Amino acid sequence: MLQFVQELRSFVHGVPLDAFVQNRVLCLATEKLFINLGEAASRMAPQATMAMPDIPWRQIVGLRNVLAHGYEAVAHEVLFKTANDDLPGLEKALLAALDAYDLP
Repeated sequence: MLQFVQELRSFVHGVPLDAFVQNRVLCLATEKLFINLGEAASRMAPQATMAMPDIPWRQIVGLRNVLAHGYEAVAHEVLFKTANDDLPGLEKALLAALDAYDLP
């Protein structure tokens, strides 16, 4: 999950919204990484998710489901905003969880 978050953040870093939305390849790559992130979150053991309450598990998996099944309704502006506004906190929470559990 951390790798997907970091890749997503690097994709949007320093890119203006209008340039992001006009770049179809970047938008599709962002969608795919959000799907991968949600898939990884959905495979977490229930005990692990309960031990990490700072991570919005349902929202992450929900976004994956929308992107995977409702692709005609994807608002790339929302993905851009999510990547910029929400992923820094998610990255911090994942790093804290890895540190707490002494995981690689």
